[in-house]
Amino acid sequence: MDNLFKGLSLKEKFEAQVTAALMIQSNALIPIKLVARLCGISRQEIDRRVHNGTFPKPTKLSRNKKAIRKAFYLKDIHEWIKNPYMYRQPDE
Repeated sequence: MDNLFKGLSLKEKFEAQVTAALMIQSNALIPIKLVARLCGISRQEIDRRVHNGTFPKPTKLSRNKKAIRKAFYLKDIHEWIKNPYMYRQPDE
């Protein structure tokens, strides 16, 4: 965790930690680019795993059927990170 904040001032570290805590508490939506960095897997691998049911499903950010912008709930990603090998999407 300390490597994430390497090179930041004490104030910047504190602000980053507070922001992260608020995002987790409010179950923020985060883009796939950030999800890939947090999970350490490529966007293509994320798509594969979503299709296989072994990664959380993203949420569309528009009601338009052709819309492609999607984001993931941070709590879902956190659950996956805790145990990626045993994760299964909940049945709908």
